[in-house]
Amino acid sequence: MEKERKLQIIKASVKRFDKHGPNKTTLDEIARDLRIGKATIYGYFKSKEELYFAALDWEGSLYLEDIKTIFGSEGMPIRERFLNYFDLKESIPLKYKLIQDTLIQIVGEKAFENEHTFFKNLLSAEEEIIRKELSNISSAGSEQEVMLNASEIVMQSWGLFLGRKISASVNNQESIDTKNLLMKLISSYKLQ
Repeated sequence: MEKERKLQIIKASVKRFDKHGPNKTTLDEIARDLRIGKATIYGYFKSKEELYFAALDWEGSLYLEDIKTIFGSEGMPIRERFLNYFDLKESIPLKYKLIQDTLIQIVGEKAFENEHTFFKNLLSAEEEIIRKELSNISSAGSEQEVMLNASEIVMQSWGLFLGRKISASVNNQESIDTKNLLMKLISSYKLQ
């Protein structure tokens, strides 16, 4: 029951933080959404900041689980798994808005240390998933090459995600075909 209540609070806060941002969201609003008292929230979280980072961690774990699910689809060709992974990246603004907003804060040099730590850990976990996938591809190279390639794929995919966001805001259109650019990047692994 305690874990369920805590998760309910986190989920409700994600909705509020997504819609209004952490600065404009209040614990009163979250409590009202859940029809509980604000004191109940304080029973689980010391502050709005702590709740925000719990919400961010929860969203990050969902994102990583989605990546694991994609690459765990052994019946699917490897090339198709990577295409699904890149589709997931493109869905970040709709599905993982807190992650997107955190990245934008980091790029704008307005992020807190906890946000930097969160994103560093997220990238590291994402690289590990990609590294495991590349290790299964015989043409991926040595272990050191696989590590570097996994890092490059993750960083390039995030870089292209940001590039697409910038292009969309400047040109009022999403002109960058990120999937094709990323598939060219990994084509050297001779994906099946």
